[in-house]
Amino acid sequence: MAIKTILNVSALAGVKITSRLIGYTAFGVFLNLVLLLFFTSWAGRGHSGLPLLLLCVTTLLAPILYFFVGKKQGVAAALHFLAERHGTDLSQFVVGKLTDSYPQLLDKAHSAGSTSAAIHEKITEQLNKMGEQSAVNKLVFSSLLQKFDFISVIGRVLESNPAAGSGSREETAEKIAKALEEKMRADDLKPDLSAPRKLVVCNIAAALFCASILPVIFR
Repeated sequence: MAIKTILNVSALAGVKITSRLIGYTAFGVFLNLVLLLFFTSWAGRGHSGLPLLLLCVTTLLAPILYFFVGKKQGVAAALHFLAERHGTDLSQFVVGKLTDSYPQLLDKAHSAGSTSAAIHEKITEQLNKMGEQSAVNKLVFSSLLQKFDFISVIGRVLESNPAAGSGSREETAEKIAKALEEKMRADDLKPDLSAPRKLVVCNIAAALFCASILPVIFR
């Protein structure tokens, strides 16, 4: 994958993450301000100020939850975008980085000195380096490592595929890239919208509880 291409892909992934992070947070702020304005008179109708205080606390803290949900949804959207549009490029880029940094690892895939532990160590080290290049890369690669056991996939190709050990570095890298691409399926990375829906329902329920139930309890 060319440097220009990976920069463009990383930029687009960053846009997807940032847009959802800002969008979910802004929606959380807006929704809770509306709930506060609507339920203020309800929460303050009793002699105790606790219901109104808790409603205000909910208004202040809820957008933080929307921030984290937006971050999670943004990462999921970025991963789905990468797998669907640039799965081949991404897998080739990862393997290319590995090949450039540790060419001897591919040459000695079947030698006695190339153990599974050594393969895992080198791959993990390389992916961590790639994740340190930017905040977006860190989110993307750490999430990919959590969702898919790429290390085992690469290690299995290196250790178990006879052609990988006997072929050239390019052939080995191609086999690994193909195995990664098959593992990284776009359908498995679609954002799950159940969490945002549950958050909105719980948010409204919390505000309603502070405005309708607590004033009755703390009269």
